[in-house]
Amino acid sequence: MIVEYRVLGPLEVLADGEPVAVPAGRGRVLLATLLLRANEFVPVDELVDRVWDGEPPAGDRAYKTLQMTVSRLRQALGEANCLQTSSRGYSAAVSPEQLDLTRFRALTARGDHRAALELWRGPVLANVASESLHRDDVPLLVEEHVVALERRIDQDLGRDTDVLVPELRRLVNQYPLRETFWAQLMLALHRSNQQAEALAVYQEVRDHLADELGVDPGPRLREAHELVLSGEVPAVSVPRQLPAGVPHFVGREHELSRLTEMLAIRPGAPVLISAINGIGGVGKTALALQWAHQVADRFPDGQLYVDLRGFDTRAEPLDPFTVARDFLLALGVAAKDVPASEEALTAAYRSALAQRQVLLVLDNARDVEQVRPLLPGGSANLVLITSRNHLRGLVAREGAQPVALDVLGEQAAVHLLTERIGAAQVVAEPDAVSRLIERCAGLPLALGIVAARAACGDSLAVLADELEQERLDGFDIDDPTTGLRAVFSWSLRAASEQAANVFLLLGLHPGPDFSVAAAASLAGLPVGQVRRALGELVASSLVHTGANGRFGLHDLLREFAADCAAELPEEQRSAARQRMFDHYLHTTWSACRNVEGNGIRWPGLPRPAEFAVVEPVANVEAAFDWYDAEHHVLLGVFRQMEETGADDVLWTFAYSVHMYLLRRRHLDEAVDVETRGLAAARRDGSVFGQSRLNRSLAAVHLAKRDFAQAESYLAEALRCDEELDDVGGQLNDARGLAYMCELQGRAVDGLAILHRAHPLSERLESKFEKASFLASYGRANHLAGESERAIELCLEAHALYVELAHTGSIAASTAYETLGDVYVKLGRYAEAAGHLKTSIRMLRHTRDTYTLAAVLVRLAKVHMATGERETARDLLGEALVSYEKQRPEEADEVRGLLSSLD
Repeated sequence: MIVEYRVLGPLEVLADGEPVAVPAGRGRVLLATLLLRANEFVPVDELVDRVWDGEPPAGDRAYKTLQMTVSRLRQALGEANCLQTSSRGYSAAVSPEQLDLTRFRALTARGDHRAALELWRGPVLANVASESLHRDDVPLLVEEHVVALERRIDQDLGRDTDVLVPELRRLVNQYPLRETFWAQLMLALHRSNQQAEALAVYQEVRDHLADELGVDPGPRLREAHELVLSGEVPAVSVPRQLPAGVPHFVGREHELSRLTEMLAIRPGAPVLISAINGIGGVGKTALALQWAHQVADRFPDGQLYVDLRGFDTRAEPLDPFTVARDFLLALGVAAKDVPASEEALTAAYRSALAQRQVLLVLDNARDVEQVRPLLPGGSANLVLITSRNHLRGLVAREGAQPVALDVLGEQAAVHLLTERIGAAQVVAEPDAVSRLIERCAGLPLALGIVAARAACGDSLAVLADELEQERLDGFDIDDPTTGLRAVFSWSLRAASEQAANVFLLLGLHPGPDFSVAAAASLAGLPVGQVRRALGELVASSLVHTGANGRFGLHDLLREFAADCAAELPEEQRSAARQRMFDHYLHTTWSACRNVEGNGIRWPGLPRPAEFAVVEPVANVEAAFDWYDAEHHVLLGVFRQMEETGADDVLWTFAYSVHMYLLRRRHLDEAVDVETRGLAAARRDGSVFGQSRLNRSLAAVHLAKRDFAQAESYLAEALRCDEELDDVGGQLNDARGLAYMCELQGRAVDGLAILHRAHPLSERLESKFEKASFLASYGRANHLAGESERAIELCLEAHALYVELAHTGSIAASTAYETLGDVYVKLGRYAEAAGHLKTSIRMLRHTRDTYTLAAVLVRLAKVHMATGERETARDLLGEALVSYEKQRPEEADEVRGLLSSLD
């Protein structure tokens, strides 16, 4: 018999779904009290006090009556009785799944607030008459309900605001002092393009709080108000990263059922992990994606996917910490808030997932070490892992549930061919079908390629004859994957010459995916022709489509293509590789110029090879989109440049990704790439390249607060620029050294460095470089106490920026930041605020949110000095988020400033 006890609404007991009558009066009070403290013995004295609402009868009468009440309750419950007696009192012995309150708390802990709220059936214990129960216990439950409701709405914000707005209007009427509901209503209106209504709501709640409580709006309301005022509609951070599933998926019913069984709700259970293992080409990814799409709606906070490339012979397996960083960005965490250290990154990643319900698919894992850092926090997420290895360490330590995947049986293989080419052809040629299945060894990858050929109308018998004639050198009956190459080769020969050539040259690409422009560059063909060739290869199941118009190859197909490409004439391979290098080099330079935004000087950038496609990058946003899409590809291209000895482009390419890696806080990657780029510049004999890579490495080490390394690189950069007589370079190096002194609190030393370099600035031809030096020189004077000189220099820089119509750079923002600081020191707050706002605008343009946080604090202090406490609080709130993520050791100062405003 299945018994349920319900307290989240009228008190109810169900036995096999049928209601059990619970005696009214004291019996209900007793049972409700015990269920609210399930499996805990409640002393008799406390029960007496509760049952009689604090006024029990005198003497032993109360205890005897309580015993009678217990007896009647047990008799009424019958087989559903849960009451137990001991010397300590009475208790209700129930398992977690029997009591709705326990299930509610388990679901909220998992982050499944919607399911938790569905357990509520109305006013808590509405049919239990007890003043003390409704005074002392029920309000606590109502608070839990409201908090769960707030969190559910947080999850829903941005998904369907048309539904949320009326719901939130009802809630603010029901809970007029609940600031979270008011803030959520503002955000829902804002996301519905009703900014005026959102601002009116803020004014309404501010007046209401002032009238009722005499207080100002709290942080949540102020944050929502600032967001509405900014006009920015925040992106909905619900990632949907699952690739499309296999169109004609068949078989695997047992494995799908097992995965579904593991998804059964188990309150309080740990994260469920399934490790799908099997040989290459057996369909692990197809199974994972098929099932993931079936259950995706159970994970309202999204799905994350990554190909870990654990068995890709053309590239290194993905670093798990890089993957965690990318997942954080996909979850809506700003790049500025992503920690640099592996330990802090892992903590932030698990914290971000702890209150979410997300499905993670970690495809092609190499080993346990690659996967373990990606296991999420919280218990509402599910991780699905595929690997050719068994990952026994996850089974033993994390409790992963392994799912072994074998080749398809004959019946399932016939079903697959039937789905792809139709029953008529399969029924008409049963002998050929059996031969094809045998030759494909039951591997879905091979069968899919065969089906693609058959779908073109070829006779199955002819296809079987062709495939059997294919050379199968090295075929191992115990390893079916050795026969895949025969299928690949056979299918490729049926492709058009142009499509086949594109496929072979894709073997030179590092993966994991590629754009049409990259493929066109490799092939040396117009984009339109390559797009048609890729369409043919997709139809043949040799290439698959990915996200955002990109394409990819199964790792076994990529390995096959690479081996085939290795047999092409060296001249053809070298030319294709050069076109690919130029595609990425020149497009990254286009992106780099947008990100740096200051017309960087780079003499001698080679012209792109003929037929290399250079993609246009229009602005800063497009630049970051390009970098983000190509991030892992660029690292693979860099390795190829290094392997082929292309030193002349290697160091240039290393610099072209520097600013992106620095801004995205991929600091360890930046050190690796730029160190190897510096070595290439030395081998190539380029003093200019050595200067720029030394300077870049210094910037990365300054970001890591490794001052000794930064100083060493800056000294070497200065030596190179002096050898080149590069005045702009020498002044840039001096600025870097002065900035390092500023970070170390050595203001006088920093000023001395720039003072010695100042005469060189008269030789500068570039107005931008001169303005940038003057801005740094002005800042150094300010830090050293020379206020008047600082103003003079910064205003001189300002005049040059105005003449250039310069919209923003870090160097330019320094001038206005300094002017703000100086005017604060002089008590000229209005002028200070104006210049600091200009600096903030420029920093937002450059996306240097690390520096932005510090300037926000400076501006907040100005508003505190002028009594504008609410504005100061808003600025400090924004800054605190960055401080806690990027400079936690300094966050206490910001918290202290916020506290002083309370």
